Amino acid sequence: MRVLFILVILLSLALNVNAETEWEKWLDGIMLDGDYSEDTHEELYENLLELQRNGINVNSATREELLALPFLSEQQVMDILEYIHFHGALKSINELMSIESIDYSTRQLLQEFLYAGDKPEKGFPSLKNIMTWGKNELSLYTKIPTYERVGDASNGDYIGYPYKFWARYSFSYAKNVRIGIVASQDAGEPFFSQSNKYGFDQYSGFIQLNGLGSVESLIVGRYSIAAGMGLVMNNSFSLGKSAMLQDLGRQRNVLSPHTSASENGYMQGAAATIRLSDAIRLTPFLSYRKTDATLNDDGSISSLIYTGYHRTISELNKKNNTSLTAGGMNARWNLEDFSLGATAVFTHINRPLSPNKSATYKKIYPEGSNFFNASLNYSWLHYPFSVNGETAINANGAIATLNTLGWHLSQYVEVMGIYRFYSFNYYSLYANAFSEGGKTQNESGLYLGMRWQPKYGIDIQAYTDLAYFAWPRYGVSQSSYAIDNMVSASYKTGKWLLSGKYRLHFKQKDSKSVANLSWQTEHRMRIDAEWKDNGWTSRSQLDITSVSSTSESSSSSQGFMITENIGYDIGKWQIFAGGKYFNTDSYDSRLYSYERAMPHTFSFPAYYGHGIRYSLTAVWAPSPTLQFSAKAGITNYFDRSTISSGQQQINASSACDIEVGMRWRW
Repeated sequence: MRVLFILVILLSLALNVNAETEWEKWLDGIMLDGDYSEDTHEELYENLLELQRNGINVNSATREELLALPFLSEQQVMDILEYIHFHGALKSINELMSIESIDYSTRQLLQEFLYAGDKPEKGFPSLKNIMTWGKNELSLYTKIPTYERVGDASNGDYIGYPYKFWARYSFSYAKNVRIGIVASQDAGEPFFSQSNKYGFDQYSGFIQLNGLGSVESLIVGRYSIAAGMGLVMNNSFSLGKSAMLQDLGRQRNVLSPHTSASENGYMQGAAATIRLSDAIRLTPFLSYRKTDATLNDDGSISSLIYTGYHRTISELNKKNNTSLTAGGMNARWNLEDFSLGATAVFTHINRPLSPNKSATYKKIYPEGSNFFNASLNYSWLHYPFSVNGETAINANGAIATLNTLGWHLSQYVEVMGIYRFYSFNYYSLYANAFSEGGKTQNESGLYLGMRWQPKYGIDIQAYTDLAYFAWPRYGVSQSSYAIDNMVSASYKTGKWLLSGKYRLHFKQKDSKSVANLSWQTEHRMRIDAEWKDNGWTSRSQLDITSVSSTSESSSSSQGFMITENIGYDIGKWQIFAGGKYFNTDSYDSRLYSYERAMPHTFSFPAYYGHGIRYSLTAVWAPSPTLQFSAKAGITNYFDRSTISSGQQQINASSACDIEVGMRWRW
């Protein structure tokens, strides 16, 4: 009762709240589509945050700049560009209401990223203007635990401080110049000691120049490339299945700086997009970077490591012990309705990959030192149809192909079909494409989706996806199937936004009691109600899940979570309060929910067991250029006396983290 009382008090104190933005709610929704890594969503979150902060001038935006917004389809991008071409520069973003393909929810999202400004002068600005009118931003952040992990104790294995810390500096001038530097430190990592004698565990930076004559964009430092449908090159992010209904399987040909503190998912070196003509673009790139790996006794690589943690002597010994050198090019030819592209990349690893292949599912793991991938991609847009696809090949001759067909049956109805075939021996180090299993390998499938907007304020979406895995996978000793179904609906009326989503997921796995595979059935449902009026915001959310198996009835697991966020927005102060009550039978029925985080940070944790979570975030901006932030979050479990395990174990039933941040713009 004491915990519930504290929760009520926290919620009642939310007299001044900065509610979730529309794009944060959109991101929260697509996260329910599948099992994504936190790094993947952190990268997407960071990209959207940067785009929101800098804004895109719709009157001077290019096709590539608009396609950087993941909720826009290629048809919508073309409609925006054509509207400006025939009607002239927009006076207000509200003019987008005149574009038939831009629905209400998309317009709400666009208002947070686009602005209608004057067209900039042609040519690259002078150094004097850049230095005089450029914008600077410095952000500092730290996370302070009020508890002690086993690894943090005097006899623990962590050799650093228990605090997480990062510093971020950025400089920008219009759309021509961007510079960014990030220094980050995970909890438990050494600081100015051990291998980190120069301070932080990781330093990251880039310089981006846009509009250098025929060089549309040049990046030196860390960067990301997304090409085609992601079969060869996409070390940025990949969207979920419901998001595919919004972008209609569009292609992404985007060169962007790596702004995240994530230690994976980037290239390092130089890349440029060069305009040979109005229709032809080339993007050559070269990269050299270090990475972590677990080594065999002979010095070969057992597995590449993507955690980025260097907290113990063992983890430090694996830090940057392997190097990857890569080079390649993307070429694309764009006409009014049709585009054609090609991508090729060669990668050399200084140590050969030699994984342990004793288990059957591991026999398709890549091995060797040299890797080559190439692909052709195409796109045809002719209303009411949109067709996209990419076919790739690796050095072994293995094939991967992904093809989509979108059809606007009417102004209110869209349907989509996606066919994919990823050979079991196809592999690309940088692939990140649409899939059920999370890999661009060993999968074929057919996806059918529909979106219906019968009237203003109503949005109904549904899909079904059938996937087949020819080769065994982890936990599945033979060929297997998965079937994924989802239906969602939202209704906007006056001050209320009501929505619901139901997902029914079937997948085969090994059974403990029978020789054949069993079917695991997973139900997930979310009901959401949001109310806004005169600065007040209230969002209530109910999540329910159930997981069962056809051969192991005793292993069924259920759970639910109730989430409440309320608030009011006034003046220089922003306070956000939220609470979650969860009760699940096991980890199998875990529930995910986005939580409002500090600026430039991301939080999408899993909740399982029986407990309560409440948080309070305060932001004070004494001036337009200076902002201070603080957050306290407490998770209290009712069903355990310890939290987590191993070196991360906390010998208590509750854990409280305090986060503090500062942002200065000038």
